[in-house]
Amino acid sequence: MTQINLATLQQLLPEAKFQNSETLKNVNFTGLTSLTLAGPTDISFVASKTFVNEAKASKASLLVVSQETAESLSDKPIIVVAKVELATAKIIRLFFPEKQPSGKRSTQVAIDPSAKIGSNTDIGHFVTIGKDSIIGNDCIIEDGVKIGNKVHIGDGARIGQNCVFFDDTIVGKRFIVFGNSTFGGDGFGFVFAEGKHNKIPQVGRVVIGDDVEVGSNCTIDRGALTDTTIGNGCKFDNMVHIAHNCKVGDHVIIAGQSGLAGSVTLGNNVIIGGACAISDHLTLVDGTIIAGGSSLRTSPKTKDVYVGWDLGLTFPEFQKYRVNIKNIVNLNKWLKRIENIEKKVGIETKES
Repeated sequence: MTQINLATLQQLLPEAKFQNSETLKNVNFTGLTSLTLAGPTDISFVASKTFVNEAKASKASLLVVSQETAESLSDKPIIVVAKVELATAKIIRLFFPEKQPSGKRSTQVAIDPSAKIGSNTDIGHFVTIGKDSIIGNDCIIEDGVKIGNKVHIGDGARIGQNCVFFDDTIVGKRFIVFGNSTFGGDGFGFVFAEGKHNKIPQVGRVVIGDDVEVGSNCTIDRGALTDTTIGNGCKFDNMVHIAHNCKVGDHVIIAGQSGLAGSVTLGNNVIIGGACAISDHLTLVDGTIIAGGSSLRTSPKTKDVYVGWDLGLTFPEFQKYRVNIKNIVNLNKWLKRIENIEKKVGIETKES
C-alpha cells in the first residue's frame, strides 16, 4: 500500500496553505476518499459549502478545502487551495501512480519493417503496425491494437486494447484512448442512383491534436475529401461519434452517446452533454453549451446554453416553452371546469 506524508504533500502543492497540520508531521496517509468513508489516516476533500457539516463530522485526518470553506473548518487540519478538484486529482495520483512504459515488446506482434517505433515504448500481444507508420517515444500500445499504414502517433500515447487506427491517421502527443475505439474509418457517404446507394470514396484523414482523451467504443471517421480534425485538449466520453469532415476546436468536451453528423464545426471550449445529436453542416461558436438529451438542427447564433429537441432554444427560452406546453395540456381541463360551472348556474353557450 502506498503511503505519503505531510512533507510530500507540501512539495506537491507548494502554493497551498497548510493550517492546523503540525500534529500530522509523523502521520503516514494511506489514501484519499469521501468524507463519510474516511478514516484517521485518510485525506478527504470538501467540494463546496454544501458539505461543511459532513466535513466537521468526518474522521479524515486532513481535508482539502477552498478559501470559501476554510473559515467554517478553521479548527480542523486543512489544506487551502485555489481549486479543490485539481488538488484532489494530484493527491490521488500519489496513491495511484500512472502506469509507466518500460520498453517491453511482445513477441506475438506483426510490425512492418518500415515502421518506426520510438524508444521506451511498450507493444502488447497481437499488435499489428503497418507500413511507414511512426510511433513516438514512451508510448503504451496495449494488446490487440491494429495500426494501419502511414499512421503517426505522438510521444506519450496510451492506447487501450483493441483500438484501430486506419491508414494515414495522425495523432498528437500524450494521447489517451480506452478500449475498442476506431479512428479513420470511412465516413458515411453515399449517393442514391440507378436504384441503389453508391459509395462516395472517403479519401481524407483524421488529424488529432495534443493532449486529447477518448473513451471506449468511440468512432472518429476520416474526411471525404478534407480531413476530420480534432483540436488540442479535447475530452470525449464513451460512445461518442464524430462523422466525416467535422472540425472540432480546442478543449471541447463531449459526453457519452453523443454524435456529430458530417461537416459540423465546433469552436473552442464547446461543451456537449450526453445523448445529444448535432445535425450536419452546423457551426457552434466558441463556448457554446448543449445540454444533455438535446438535438440541434440549426446553428446557434450566439454563445449560450441550449436545450431541447430540434428547437435551437436557449435555456431561458426553453423554460418558457415548457411553461407554454404545460398550459396547453391543462387548457382542456380548464375548459371542462368552465363548462361544468356554466351548467350549474344555468348559462347556455352556443358553439361558434
